[in-house]
Amino acid sequence: MNPLILAIVALGVVATFLFAFTLIPQRSPLKKTLEALESRGMARDARSVRKFEKVFSKEQRGHLKRKLMEAGWYTVTPAQMGVRMVAGGLFGMVFALTLMALLHLPPFLNLITSLIVGGVGLYLPIASLDKAIAKRKVQVQKALPDFLDMVATTVQAGLSVNQALGYAVDAAPGALGDEIKSTLSEIRLGRSRSEALKAAANRLQQQQFTTTVTAITQAERLGTNISKVLNELAEDVRNNRIMLVEEHAAKLPVKMVFPMALFMLPALFVVIFGALVANYLSQPK
Repeated sequence: MNPLILAIVALGVVATFLFAFTLIPQRSPLKKTLEALESRGMARDARSVRKFEKVFSKEQRGHLKRKLMEAGWYTVTPAQMGVRMVAGGLFGMVFALTLMALLHLPPFLNLITSLIVGGVGLYLPIASLDKAIAKRKVQVQKALPDFLDMVATTVQAGLSVNQALGYAVDAAPGALGDEIKSTLSEIRLGRSRSEALKAAANRLQQQQFTTTVTAITQAERLGTNISKVLNELAEDVRNNRIMLVEEHAAKLPVKMVFPMALFMLPALFVVIFGALVANYLSQPK
C-alpha cells in the first residue's frame, strides 16, 4: 500500500480518537460542590494536569481556564482544549496529505501546504472558543434589560431579591438564565447573595452584568431602594445597546468600501465598457 495512504489513515485515526476523548464531559464547578469527588476522578484529573503542564505554562493554563469559563464550557478542561488543538492539527495534516495525494504537488509545496493547513487546524478550537465567548456575551446583553425589569417589578410587588431572581429567571433565556440558576443554587447552599453574584460576574466577564452586580451590592450595603436601582440599570443597558447598534451602523459605509471595490466596480466596468470593447475587437482591420 502507498505510504502516503497509510500516513493519512494513521493520522485520521489518531485525530478522531483524540477529538472523541475531549468530548467526555467533566463535572461542572457546581456539581463538584454538590458531590464528593471520587479518588479515581481526582487521580485522573491530576494526571491530565501534569501532562498539560509539560506543554503549557501556568499562566497559559490560567488564561485558557478563564476563557473556558467565559464561554460557559464548564465541562471542558484546559487539558482537553490542548488535546483538541492537537487533534485539529492532525486533521489539518490529514487534509493536506489527501490534497497532496490527489494533486501530486512538488515536495516543497507539500511541506508548505502541510504546515499551513496544520496550523489552521491547530487554531480552529481556539477560534471556536472565542466565537462562543462573543456569542454568550451578546446573549447576556440582549436578555439583561428585560430580566432587570422583571426583577424590579417583582421587588416592588413585595418579594425579596432572592425570590425575585427566582421568579424572573424564566425571562432570561440562554447564558444569563443559566448563570442566575447557578447563582440561586449557590445561595441555597449557604453562599451570600453578593458573593454568588460576584462569582457569576467573574464567570461571564460581561461589562454590563458586572456593573449590575456592583450596583446591586452597593445598593444593599447602603440601604438604597433596589427596585429603583434596577430600573435605572435596565434603562442604562438599553441605551448602551442602542448606542452599540448605532455605532455598528455608522461603520457600515466604511466596511462596504472594500466589497464594492473588489466585486461591484469590476462588474460595473464590464457592463459599461464591455460592449465597446467587443465592438472594437469585432471590427475588421
